[in-house]
Amino acid sequence: MNITMAVIGGGNMAKAIISGAIKDGVLDGSAIAVAEPDASNRDFFAQLGCAVFASASDLPSSEYVLLAVKPQIFDVVSEQLRGNVVYSIMAGVTIKTIEGAVEHARVVRIMPNLPCSIGYGAAGIALGNGVSVEDATLARKLFSAIGIAVDIEESLMDAVTAVSGSGPAYLFMLAEAMIEGGVDAGLTREVATSLVQQTMLGASALLDRDVRSAGELREAVTSKGGTTAAALECMNTNGVPKAIRDAVIAARDRGLELGS
Repeated sequence: MNITMAVIGGGNMAKAIISGAIKDGVLDGSAIAVAEPDASNRDFFAQLGCAVFASASDLPSSEYVLLAVKPQIFDVVSEQLRGNVVYSIMAGVTIKTIEGAVEHARVVRIMPNLPCSIGYGAAGIALGNGVSVEDATLARKLFSAIGIAVDIEESLMDAVTAVSGSGPAYLFMLAEAMIEGGVDAGLTREVATSLVQQTMLGASALLDRDVRSAGELREAVTSKGGTTAAALECMNTNGVPKAIRDAVIAARDRGLELGS
């Protein structure tokens, strides 16, 4: 069995990563082995052409290991890791910790986010000691197949978590508030939900495709003395922009606490 990558953990993020890698031709399904105790998850990977196992101890040796388990069980699975390069998506577990637990391994730490599951993810990638150009390139290809990937220093991983890892929740809260505002203004919940969903989708696409910055686009929507100006004045008066900036820092600080 010629396996290039072994995957430990077959949850939703691992499914997204491996599905994207196979779809984009980054890896062939036959070159991937997955260890996952849940039978339905194993079936998912088997349908992609991957070899599947119930336990990490049964995985064949491979050059690369994708570690996609909860941090709480890292101590258990670390004893079963057999690979030269470890790609870890575990939150809060540092490169140094992984290097200490897995002898002779080169480590790449990645922080993806929930939209990776539909191909619109954002991931920060930090490289450990001795990581080769080939190791780093494969990591970028894996996560670029399901969104974007940016290189960062590991010291900034908690900042990435605060912006893009937790970020979808900020937008979901904004969407919830906009829907409730629409209902309060007289719309049905169904209509308000449809309008908010499409508005967020359209604004996101515009921010992605237009050369103007977020601030410039905001100004383009805002006519002096108009409805948007009234809404933004209300938000500024209530401290919404500052609250969002403070929220990012609070998430960053909590990440630092959890990792210490």
